[in-house]
Amino acid sequence: MIKLIENELIKIFKRKSIYVLLIISLIAIIAYNYMNPDQNDSTFKMYTDDLDISILEKGIEDTENKMAETTIYDTNEEEQTKNGLQEFLQKLNSDIETLVSQNIELEFAKLYNRYEKNSWQRYALNEERNGYSFENNSDLAYNQDIRNNIKIIKDYEINPNTQITKKQYDKAIEKYNGYVSVLDSNNWKEYVIYKINSLKEEKNLATEKERNWIQIEVDINELRLDNNIRYTDDNLNTYIEEYRSESYVLQNYEEIEERNDFTKKQIKETKGKLLLLKYAIEHNITQDISSEKYNIILENKIDARISFIRTFEHFDLIIVIIAIYISCMIVTEEINKKTIKNLLVKPHKRTSILISKMIACIITIVISMIFVCAVQYIVGGLVYGFDSYSLGYIGYNYNTQKVFTMNIFEFLVLEGLTKLPMYIIVILFCMFMGTINNNTSMTMILTLIIFMVSSSVLVEWSKVESLSTICRYFITNNWDFSTYLFGNFSEIKGIDLEFSIVVYTVYFIILIISVIKVFNNKEINNK
Repeated sequence: MIKLIENELIKIFKRKSIYVLLIISLIAIIAYNYMNPDQNDSTFKMYTDDLDISILEKGIEDTENKMAETTIYDTNEEEQTKNGLQEFLQKLNSDIETLVSQNIELEFAKLYNRYEKNSWQRYALNEERNGYSFENNSDLAYNQDIRNNIKIIKDYEINPNTQITKKQYDKAIEKYNGYVSVLDSNNWKEYVIYKINSLKEEKNLATEKERNWIQIEVDINELRLDNNIRYTDDNLNTYIEEYRSESYVLQNYEEIEERNDFTKKQIKETKGKLLLLKYAIEHNITQDISSEKYNIILENKIDARISFIRTFEHFDLIIVIIAIYISCMIVTEEINKKTIKNLLVKPHKRTSILISKMIACIITIVISMIFVCAVQYIVGGLVYGFDSYSLGYIGYNYNTQKVFTMNIFEFLVLEGLTKLPMYIIVILFCMFMGTINNNTSMTMILTLIIFMVSSSVLVEWSKVESLSTICRYFITNNWDFSTYLFGNFSEIKGIDLEFSIVVYTVYFIILIISVIKVFNNKEINNK
């Protein structure tokens, strides 16, 4: 058997076409890295230029003039109707709300411009400018404590119909002045401590639902303080912002009483991302720790490490094409050219010959996978820089619910091994089809179409409730075991690791028996 495998490998690597494929793969990898569609145009930079106060002041002036020119309602005029009065009051209230809103923006802009560009104060105040607004929770923006206090102050001072009490107004002024004081002190830690205390004070007066949201901001600010993360424009601050965003997302999902499968998956994924973000913050990692699954920092440029981790995601098609080509060539072409008779006349069973060809194909695929990974490592390093490789793979294990680290080469080996079953099915299918019809081109095209369709159409169909029951039994939805790495889960309803193993095993047995049976019964014309 070993000798047969050696002979098959020699035949494969004696053909120039296999090297042409590898060269084409090399060119494709180089082109992809230089024109990476996942690459952002530029790394996100926080805006800290002065806010234009003149525009805000002009807006306030226009609103005041508009209100002054409004015709006062005359109750003695008979033509005035009740609807007319309501419209007038609605318009007046709208103008007042606009005026309050404009004054809030002006007051905040004055505070913002009080500090120098790129100062920690402006980066801190940018949290207030960004805010967070989620469906049904637009009022739960507790990272805008300064702005919220300005809102109370201006609403009390400008709105004649305000619901704000004098006590609330005085408290808001006290808190606002406290914020200004710690900002002026030029000590960012004092600012964070003041904010934490202010939030905790607000939490004591809040409802149970509101406490959960306030606690998010308390946790985030304590995370910043405990890990000594000064306000600036870097990845650590981006991790903080991403942590805040994902925390709000998680809280929204947690409040859903009736959770469907999608919601449960989102909760799992969000918790995983939160722990990854927290790991980066607590370990002072200034590099982007995005992996094959998560884009941790959405606006960042993709580096060599991230591209290397995603090698199989990007270049699965290359390896599949190589698998299709060699499996068609090693059987169908030999039958068509009658060169297979040289093996059949020797004292080897047909089953042994076929299995040796299968093993030779698998070995060639493994070599191709190593080649693709090696090329991506080198090309990625040349394009993006080799320095990013210093950071290993950082992932989240859904089984242990913990973050773990491993060498990026170990990760690629593990992912490659879990993808190998997919390539084996492709090889078996090509051998089966090629032995039946003796048409190399048809077999290659048909297999490639099936792979392309399974990678797009069938996956989408599987997400449809009425189709998922049938689609989950397709081999193409179960052959990629890298989906389940580290306790991960399939996006397709009704599919898990155990299910995929059973489905894969059934298809594998059917295909291997069919290939052997067809090959053993194949008549080889001696002419």
